[in-house]
Amino acid sequence: MCAGLTHHVAPDRLSIISSTIPKVTIVTGDVDNLVTPSNSAHMKKYMKEAEYLVFEDTGHAINTQRKQRYNALLERVFEEGREMARSRLWNSRG
Repeated sequence: MCAGLTHHVAPDRLSIISSTIPKVTIVTGDVDNLVTPSNSAHMKKYMKEAEYLVFEDTGHAINTQRKQRYNALLERVFEEGREMARSRLWNSRG
């Protein structure tokens, strides 16, 4: 919620989020003019466990600009997250 209200989350909080949620994926478009790709790269720097993907020739509306690829990504991430939570492997990370 903090990020949504202030657009800032401290590095230590990013690290906690990444290490306590089974699957975190950071997705950005390389031509996103609303949230610049460098902001997403900054998040990844402190979210070591997170997957980081950059969609080429894509702006902020990834879900509509790359609909099929994005939906396939969501399905994969949801499944991986479920599996990680089931196996409890994510508890032993870090």
